Amino acid sequence: MIGLLIAALASNCLAVPVDLRTDLLKSVCRDELKAGGLTDLFARNVAHRLHSISVEDIQKYFSASVGEENNIPTVNKDLGSEERVLPHAPHTEYDDGFTTDALKYLDLILRNMDKAHYSITNFSVLEKIAHVLHMNEMWSRAHSHYQALLLRPPTPEMCLCATNTDLNGINQELNILALKIKYPGITSGEYEKLKEMGKQGYDVDYSYGKLDAPQPPAGYDVDYSYGKLDAPQPPAGYDVDYSYGKLDAPQPPPGYDIDYTYGKMDNPSASFQEKLMEFDFTGKESEVVERVSKDLVDGDHGMAKHLDSEEGWAYWKEKMTGMKEIGNYELAVFMYCKLNQ
Repeated sequence: MIGLLIAALASNCLAVPVDLRTDLLKSVCRDELKAGGLTDLFARNVAHRLHSISVEDIQKYFSASVGEENNIPTVNKDLGSEERVLPHAPHTEYDDGFTTDALKYLDLILRNMDKAHYSITNFSVLEKIAHVLHMNEMWSRAHSHYQALLLRPPTPEMCLCATNTDLNGINQELNILALKIKYPGITSGEYEKLKEMGKQGYDVDYSYGKLDAPQPPAGYDVDYSYGKLDAPQPPAGYDVDYSYGKLDAPQPPPGYDIDYTYGKMDNPSASFQEKLMEFDFTGKESEVVERVSKDLVDGDHGMAKHLDSEEGWAYWKEKMTGMKEIGNYELAVFMYCKLNQ
């Protein structure tokens, strides 16, 4: 009976106004997904695990027969494009000259390491490597749940709701995640301050997510090639980092050292989720960015530490291992319903 109602509402068979029909569908599907053991964060959890998936990843972890027309949405790794969300996961073109997955993933990152607008704005090469390995860890965990679902599938009604990405919010979550990846701090509530800092002489470089310091006084020979400072120590407040050859400015206001490995880890507020579900992501990207920065504020400043020390790794590791397993199960449900229904 529920399945007939969902199908009738989705196919416009009932003489019900569009807005009311959408609200009814959302309510029915919310109950259906919850009855199937999924959480209120289903869309958010699935979107996070989809945002960098490729055809090859789907073939490895879910279905070997998947091709280019796969209907698995993902975030566009080409940050220079205004097409934020792709309707089909693309090919990654892992190099089959390598036999181990580890070297295939390493090659993927290193052969794109000079591209300014590839993958994730604020990440160093090491952080991109850690990220691709982390994503594979989650897909591997989801694979185990997927295998179990092949033996005990979700109901057709549950699949109808799980795969309607417009209705269940997955498209909205992918759009906001794509913008956070591309425009650091966009939902922090301080995006305008960040732009104002640029007007005051700070070089806000979104290509690499780096806030450069003003040039040191004349006479200071900063040799980044070998991490050597051939001059007296610079004035107080300048932090010379020899590990990566970067001269950092004095610490900016809270929230401007932004790293979007996972984005905000706390559960979003109900009011934010409601606004997100209703937000219109269409239009010129510059206009969308402006509206998002004002209307979708969740205080997201991202990860607090970069992956440049043992302490940084301990922080990243804690965030990776602290993710709840239910999110991997929810991805498995989505993938099963998309690939088998």
